[in-house]
Amino acid sequence: MKHKRLMRIGVVGGGAMGCGIALELAIAGRQVVLFNTRAETSESARVKLERDAALLVETGLLSAEQRPAALARIRRTTVLAEAAVDQDLVIESIPEDLALKQQLFRELDRLAAPDTLLATNTTALSVTAIARDCARPERVLSAHYYLPAHLVPLVDVIPGEKTSPDAVETVRRFLEELGKSPVVFAKDVPGSVGPRLQQALIGEAIRLVSEGVATPEMVDRVLTQGVGRRLGASGVFDRLDLVGLDFITGVLRGSGRPVPPVLSEKVEKGELGLKTGRGFYTWTPDSTAAFEERMARHLITQLREDRAAGRLRTPTPESEE
Repeated sequence: MKHKRLMRIGVVGGGAMGCGIALELAIAGRQVVLFNTRAETSESARVKLERDAALLVETGLLSAEQRPAALARIRRTTVLAEAAVDQDLVIESIPEDLALKQQLFRELDRLAAPDTLLATNTTALSVTAIARDCARPERVLSAHYYLPAHLVPLVDVIPGEKTSPDAVETVRRFLEELGKSPVVFAKDVPGSVGPRLQQALIGEAIRLVSEGVATPEMVDRVLTQGVGRRLGASGVFDRLDLVGLDFITGVLRGSGRPVPPVLSEKVEKGELGLKTGRGFYTWTPDSTAAFEERMARHLITQLREDRAAGRLRTPTPESEE
C-alpha cells in the first residue's frame, strides 16, 4: 500500500516540547503551523525557536545557511483552525489533562480534513480515551516525543483501539524520514515504556532522598556520572547479560528482594548472559566485541567532553624517578 507523504504539519502547543517538534519538522523541509492560545506565548515560542536553532548551528547540526530557511517554514498563529485546516498531520502537545485533550481533539476532528492524521503527544493518557468523541478515531494515534524533541531520537507510536494500521505505518515512515527512531507498540497502554521506566526511577530517587540516604545533588551525580552515562550505549537487558544473570539473581536475593520468574528460569537453564552466549540476547564473539567497543567509544566521548570543559580533571602522571 502506498502511504501518503506528510508535508504540511500543524503543531498545537508551542511550549518546550511543541517548539522542539516544530523546529525538527521545519529543518526536515516540512511546512509547519505552530499554534499557541495567546500572542505572548507565541512570542515566547519564537524566541525559543531562534535560540534552539542558533545552538544547532553552533554545534554543527545545522548550517548557518539552513537556519533562516528552516525558521521561515514555521508560521505561528493563535487561530486553531489555521493549524488544522489543510494539514496532513496535526500533533498535539498541550498539558496532560484528559478533558482538555478530549475537547481539543473534538475540535481538530471537526476542523481537519477527513484524511488528516491526528497525533497526541501524551505521556500517560490513553489514546483511545483521547479519541473518544472523534467521528474518525481511526486516524487518531500517539506520537510521543521525549524532551528535547529535536535532539532525542526516540518517538513512541501508539495506536488507540480503533486506529487504522495504515495511520500507524504512515506515521512510522514519516518519523523515519525525519531521522527519528520510532518504536511502534501493538496496543494502547497509557504511559508506554519510557515514561513508566522514568516514573520508577523518579520514585526511587525521591525515596532515597526522603529516607536521608542521599541528597538530591548526590542522586543526580550518581545518574549523570555513572548510571546515566552507560544508558546512552546500552539498555537494561543487554547490561544484565553483560554482568551475568546469575550475579544479578544473587544481588537480588542478598538484598532480600524477589527474583522475577523470568530471571530464575533463565538461570536454571544456564542462560546466564554474555558469558554463556545466551541470556536475554544471543551473544557471539563478534557481537560481544562490537557491544564492548560501542560502550567504550561512547564513554570515551563523554570523558573527553568533561575534561575539555573542565568538569573533570585530566590525570597527570607522576614523573618517573
